[in-house]
Parts: sequence; C-alpha cells; structure tokens
Amino acid sequence: MSEQYVKYLIVGGGISGLCAALALAPDALILEKEQEPGGYCRSIRQDGFLWDYAGHFYHFRTEPARQFFLSQFKIGELAQKEKHCQILYKGARIDYPFQSHIHQLEKSELIDCLYDLFHRPVKAQCGSFLELLESSYGHAITDKFLRPYNEKLYACGLNTLDPAAMGRFFPAADLTEIIDSMKGSSDKSYNCRFLYPRDGSGALIEALCRKLPPDSLLTGREIIAVDADRNTALDSQGDRYRYEVLVNTSPLRQFLALLEDPSLEQKAKELSANKVLVLNLGFQCKAPDREIHWLYVPGAEANYYRVGFYDNVLGGNHASLYVEIGFPENARIDPQRELEHSLRALRAQKLIQEDNPLLSNCALVMDPAYVHLRPGTKELVDALKATLAGMDIYSIGRYGGWRYCSMEDCMLEAFALAEKLKGRCRR
Repeated sequence: MSEQYVKYLIVGGGISGLCAALALAPDALILEKEQEPGGYCRSIRQDGFLWDYAGHFYHFRTEPARQFFLSQFKIGELAQKEKHCQILYKGARIDYPFQSHIHQLEKSELIDCLYDLFHRPVKAQCGSFLELLESSYGHAITDKFLRPYNEKLYACGLNTLDPAAMGRFFPAADLTEIIDSMKGSSDKSYNCRFLYPRDGSGALIEALCRKLPPDSLLTGREIIAVDADRNTALDSQGDRYRYEVLVNTSPLRQFLALLEDPSLEQKAKELSANKVLVLNLGFQCKAPDREIHWLYVPGAEANYYRVGFYDNVLGGNHASLYVEIGFPENARIDPQRELEHSLRALRAQKLIQEDNPLLSNCALVMDPAYVHLRPGTKELVDALKATLAGMDIYSIGRYGGWRYCSMEDCMLEAFALAEKLKGRCRR
C-alpha cells in the first residue's frame, strides 16, 4: 500500500479521460480499471479479423476536433468514406433516413405516410420522446420505423423517455426536404461522411497514449472509495491518492456509490440505461453486398437493431461484421443463444450466404450502453454535477455526464474542462 499526491486524478481511460489527461499534463494521473485503456473505443484482433468493441465511425461538426483527430494519424492511416447505409424494411431496402425516402415504399404505405405527415398531431410541448416523433412525423412514419427501431435500441418504451432524449441527434422534420427527396435521394444527416482508422478505433487510443507523459496512466486500478472531505481516493490495489481535483469519466451512477453518501446513492438509482450485446463475426467469404456500411433493422424478425460491415469500410477478402442487440439493464444475456439467432436472421435476410461458414466470433456486453434520459433526468444530472463540483469533482463524458453524445463532444468537453481548471489555478 502507498499514498501519493496528484494534482488532477482522472478516473477512467477512455476518450474523455485521455483527452483531459493530455490537456492537463504533466499534472494528471489516469486510473483505469481494465488492463488496457480505451473504454468502448478499443479494438480486437482475432483469427485474422479486426473488430471494435462497437461500431465507432468518426465524423465532426467542429474544425478543431477534426484537426485534433487528424493530427493523431499519418497519411494513409485513415479510410475516408461517403456513408452508405440503408434500412431493412419488410424484406426490402429503404435508403436512410427513412422519412426522406418514403417514396421507396409500396404505394399504399407511401400514401399512409404522406397522409399522416400532413395531418400529424403537432404539439408545442411534447410529454415524451414518442409524442415528439408522432408530432414531428405522424403516426405512420413513427410506427413503421422510428418507434420499432428505437425501442429495439433503447430496450424500453419510448413513452418513458424525455422528448430531448436524443438531443441534437434527433432529425428535425423538414417537409420540403422530404418532398424534394422524392426527385433525388439525399442524406443530410450529421454523419453522412466519416473517417475510420485502418487499424481500428484502438489506433486512436494508442496514438493518444503515446503522447502521455511516462507513468501518467495506471491500468488494472479500479477506484473503490472516494473521501470527498479529505480529497482522497482508494484503488483496488490498496493504494491511496490525494488529489486537488478529481475528474470522473466512469458511469455516473456507479461513481456516486463510491462517495458513501446515502442521499447521492439514492439519487443514482433514478439513473437508468440499457445494455447492448455486440457480436463481432468473421466469415470465410465476402457478403453479397460489397458496398453497404451498416443497416438499420427495425423488424422483430431479427434480434439485432443494427448490423455493420467492417470489410466494406476497410476492404479484405472475408466478411467482417458486427451486430448490436439491445437489452433492458436487468436482463440476463445468453451470448450463444443470441449468436445462433443472429446467424439465422443474417442468412434469412440474405446478408450472409447459407454456405458461408463462420470462422471466428467475439461477444462483448456494453453496460451501460445508451443512457435513458427520462423526464427530469437532465435536471437531476445537472444538480448532481453541481454538487460534485462543490467537492472538487467534475464528472464528464458520455457516461460521466450521463448523456447522449458523440466522441467529438467528449473530446471537446474534456479540453474545455482542462482550460477551466488551469484557469482556476492561475487566478
């Protein structure tokens, strides 16, 4: 057992933690509970296949974040792609986004969608995410795609989620765009173009770690207790750390339990999320579709809500897939059963040939995966973060901040916090 002083103690070595540490170097120390950093942004090499923990493709709204990302790689180390994704709907392919391509539906379904779109129950204030969908797009578009897809993803009823559950990622309804798209297909979604490291998302983590000062990242070190009154933290190896500021990037509800404050623990129970089982699959032959990057699957005929094709991004002679399956947070997951179900569905939907054998696979559970923003959740999280800030603790990132956000958002939030902390020290 030992005790050491560190100015900035960072809990979690994912994107948020690594960016914060780089910006606060050399005064920061990261403690990561896993044996390697990266969080869900890690990559796996197995039997000649390259997979990520989940499908991570990089797209940027801001030039500073884009330039920071690009600076981590050499020329030729990134694949740049125009996104090609579709929706599997009743055995047919519909271009994404669904609401802009309803003209690809059967005539009767198109009429249903147009009728409900123009007679949608517009509400100035919606009480749930489901109401927002229906108010924006009408019942038909909602019931055909938006509701079943998102219920598979979140593994809960959309009537339980806040209207702002998806924040800026929710596509605002544009009737002119929907009508105009009938004369020419287009995708103006936020991620219509993307970048991807040729060595997988883990290459970004490796690049960031190479820039850290020596001994500023400790793996296999899980924080098991935090004494906010004394500004100390205890790790799973029995070592103690005295800090001036603690930056948490681990899931907020688990972190709150470390403070041993009954009132905070009780509030943490109000936070919920789903789990996602990611099945990474490697097949002997290429899949029939050599162009598609990923597919959205709203129907109940498949257990997955999304399936992606790494080989169509990076190239290769073998089909390299991932499928994502959503579960409630208390669900017991049987990866083998889900694998068998997924293989049947992939072949029934003709995404993989019947005679194309599975050579390798890897199952991973993301827990938490997508946080549930219910009515009042944002206000609760804001209050919790304000309470923590009063203890010299800042909780950031997708899970530390308990929000729906991108990796770009995580990077920018980490850099902004670092500037704030360094500015505080200068005063």
